[in-house]
Amino acid sequence: MRFASKGPTVRALPVTLVLLAGCTELQREFSGPAKLEVVGAPQGACITVKVAGQAQSRCDGSTFRFTGLSGELPVEVQVDWQGLRVQEYSGQVRLAPGTTSRVEVERKRVSVEVEVPWASSRAVYEAYVDGAWAFGITTYPDPPPGGLEGMVLVVKESRNTLSLPTAPRAAIRVRDDTGEARVMVNTPTDGMRIRVAEPQYAPIRLTPEGLASGVSCVVALVGQVEAARTCTPPFTLTLTPSDGSYRTVLVQAYRDGFVFQEGQVSAKAGESRSVPMARKRVQVELTAPGFTADTTAYGEVWLRPEDQEGVPLYGDPPPAGYDGYRLADRAMVVNGVATLSVPTGRMVLFRLAGSRTTQGVVELVDGDRRVVLP
Repeated sequence: MRFASKGPTVRALPVTLVLLAGCTELQREFSGPAKLEVVGAPQGACITVKVAGQAQSRCDGSTFRFTGLSGELPVEVQVDWQGLRVQEYSGQVRLAPGTTSRVEVERKRVSVEVEVPWASSRAVYEAYVDGAWAFGITTYPDPPPGGLEGMVLVVKESRNTLSLPTAPRAAIRVRDDTGEARVMVNTPTDGMRIRVAEPQYAPIRLTPEGLASGVSCVVALVGQVEAARTCTPPFTLTLTPSDGSYRTVLVQAYRDGFVFQEGQVSAKAGESRSVPMARKRVQVELTAPGFTADTTAYGEVWLRPEDQEGVPLYGDPPPAGYDGYRLADRAMVVNGVATLSVPTGRMVLFRLAGSRTTQGVVELVDGDRRVVLP
């Protein structure tokens, strides 16, 4: 009787297990599919989700439903907006029927290399994108420079490899101590090499100091080339250099049609300098017949009143007939020649005095020359 009572129980066990399994499947079916919500995608984006070999896409929402999936599963998410891949996610997500799991997508970036052979080691590399594309990332509060209105600074680095958010266009700007340059790139891609041409260097600004009265125009010379000119007080000059190197600039002030003053300064792009101005002087070799190596004599140069400003003058009285003239330089005759340092001017009086005295007026002295008196 004991064996008879156990037999039916053993035969009923498989049937019970089948029934239990069926109930579990039924429970899963009634508890609903596993849901996956994508967080952070922009409105209007198209989202593609891949879970364990299953893929779904939609452009009208961010919640996806998967039937028959459960457990820790690999998930990939791609977000496209206005024709560009803008966000991504890749990782493991736990899914269960009747529950909702969430993943937050991250902004897709591309790495570009900026080629700038002219930039110094102190250069700053910046990238700007249009404001509508500056989502999902940290931005900088710096206002955009002129010409990039409506764009947002998204990258600021001291190295030339930049990680950019995907966008239809990006402005790359490179700045160093002396200038800046920029280039606009359409749809930057990963691994792209971007070359930035030589910049327009920041101008050099020069302000002459100690200008004489009556100055009409001021010019700046680099070498023999006129680099800037102004005829408007306060006569500040602006030069646009071709590179970031220091250069010597000669500043000349014109009065009465000749160079009345000049000054010199060394400056580089981006600098503002004051230039002390002094009377321009030239070298004049003064001689006359009969003045030889054996002659003991001296030469003189005398200036009219209009040209005496800014010149240290001797106290000697003027020669007869030259009222108002003042002695500006005097030198001994050596080997028949007196070498004088002469301020530029008009109607300049030259004299040689020794065993005999001779003199003459030169209408304009504005450069080195030789003067032969009668």
